[in-house]
Amino acid sequence: MMITLQGCDLQLEVDEVLEAEASLLLDLFAGHTPLGERYLVLHSGGDGDGATWMCAPISERALACVRTGRADLHAAFAHSATGTVDIVRVASDGHCTESIRLCHELRDEDLPPIGSHLRICA
Repeated sequence: MMITLQGCDLQLEVDEVLEAEASLLLDLFAGHTPLGERYLVLHSGGDGDGATWMCAPISERALACVRTGRADLHAAFAHSATGTVDIVRVASDGHCTESIRLCHELRDEDLPPIGSHLRICA
């Protein structure tokens, strides 16, 4: 499944949905760009204001740690492979804005809670 955000440069193909929290309106998934760059993506939205996509470049090894529940999700976004995170906001009218933020500029409230891990169902 290709996610294209109209008017935005970042295009991701979803490789797998890692977790969906319907009650919190959050989705976590892994994907890649047409150039093969890997991303961990946190999608929040569904309210009247639109949606936000936080896209963190991630290495295969770090993604494996996320998949198995060993990696703290807060750390995965706060310490991305490049030290940056792409933030894509899609307003309720479909208007898209994107920015790149340095990881150290992110606030705790921008990130998954400290100590949060992917839930592994046995």
